[in-house]
Amino acid sequence: MSFFEGLISTDPTEEPQPPNDPSLPAYEAPHDEPLPPERWFIPARLPHTAELGAGPDTRLMLSGWHVWPRSVTIRVEIFRRRLAQPHSPRRAGRSAAGALRCGMLLGDGRKVTTLDPAPTTATNGPTGPSLRLEGGGDGFHEHLVLHLSQLPPEGPLELVVEWPDEDIPETRTTFDGTAVRAAGAEAVPIWPEAELFATPSTNGAARAAR
Repeated sequence: MSFFEGLISTDPTEEPQPPNDPSLPAYEAPHDEPLPPERWFIPARLPHTAELGAGPDTRLMLSGWHVWPRSVTIRVEIFRRRLAQPHSPRRAGRSAAGALRCGMLLGDGRKVTTLDPAPTTATNGPTGPSLRLEGGGDGFHEHLVLHLSQLPPEGPLELVVEWPDEDIPETRTTFDGTAVRAAGAEAVPIWPEAELFATPSTNGAARAAR
C-alpha cells in the first residue's frame, strides 16, 4: 500500500489546446541592449562595494557589478535610518524635481544620465548608450538597478549621483572602465550547445531583452 494512497486527487480532463512553441528565441547580440539578457547568460560579477553618496539620513551604496557581453548592470542599495512614506517624493522612483538622478561620464568623454529622453530607433547608424534606473523596496532599504545599455569604453568611468530630496549633493566616484569592459568576456552562456546565438545585429536589442 502506498503511503499516500487515497490522498491523491486525479487530474482534471484538459481541453485540447492549439499548437504552441514556447521556445526561447535566439539571442541577437545587439549594438545597444536596453535590458540585461538574463535568459541567455549568467553575468560576470565584480564584487565591488563603495559609498556613492551620503545625506543626513540616507546612504547610497554600490554593492556590485553584473557585466553582460554587451551591457552592464550596477547594483545600488539605499539605506535609511528614517522611514520614507510609500508616496513620498523621497522614494527613489518618483519623478519629482528632487528625486534621485544618476549619470555616467565615459572614458571617451560621452555623458549619459537617467534624465535623458528615451532612445528612439536609430535611422542613421548606431546610437549612444542609455542609462535605466529601476528597483524598489521598503522605506528603510531599497534595491536599485542601473543598467548601462552598452559596455563602457576603456578608460576611467565616473558614476555621478545627486538626490536633493535626501540632501545628497552631486557626488562622483571613479571606476576602471577598462576592467568593467573586459569582464564582459567572462559572462557565461546558458545554452552554448544550442543554436540560440544569431549573427550580431543593430536591430536585436528588443528581441534580446524579451
